[in-house]
Amino acid sequence: MINKKEIVWIIIAILIMGFVIEITPELSLSLYGILFAAIIILTNVFAKKIASPFYNIKITHKIWEFKRWGWYKRSEFKKPIPTGLILPFFLSILSLGLIKPFTLLQFDTQNLPKKRVLKKRGAYKYSEINESDLAFTAAWGFWALILLAIIGYLIHQPELTKYSIYYGIWNLIPISNLDGIKLFFGSLINWILLVIVYVVGLVAVLL
Repeated sequence: MINKKEIVWIIIAILIMGFVIEITPELSLSLYGILFAAIIILTNVFAKKIASPFYNIKITHKIWEFKRWGWYKRSEFKKPIPTGLILPFFLSILSLGLIKPFTLLQFDTQNLPKKRVLKKRGAYKYSEINESDLAFTAAWGFWALILLAIIGYLIHQPELTKYSIYYGIWNLIPISNLDGIKLFFGSLINWILLVIVYVVGLVAVLL
């Protein structure tokens, strides 16, 4: 279900997120950030892993990369920039923990054409990956974080609630290869709905 390389990237993402959570203007650190990061990231990852076969795709996670800077094919770097490693780490340090970016992971997809069979006629519904397949898979990850935030509230763990909401909001941003862009182009209605839910959750957390 998860390959070795994927495990390495997930562990790195957890460590970075744990650091970002715990860094403060007083530069104090603890292991609680790692624990919350592990729960949040693994919840998001496994929700999408469970969902992906329903949409006839196999997904693998890796660190968020930035490669294309324009619309044309030539408008891309020869080697992708590991933005998920650089941006959260340095932005949190430069802001002394005031800004906590959680744009860490992206997922790549592999088509499962044999699962795209219409039982009614015995023919393929469509043979290639559809944008909605990516969108609904990503949506499972976002809804799982909402559920996690509610659980955090019920068990009196406000930090778990807060950072689950933060993680979702950062990854809803429709740029590059983040989950937000998959949802934005594959199911705009769901993206708008999730934005509303997360904004309401953010207001509740801040109040």
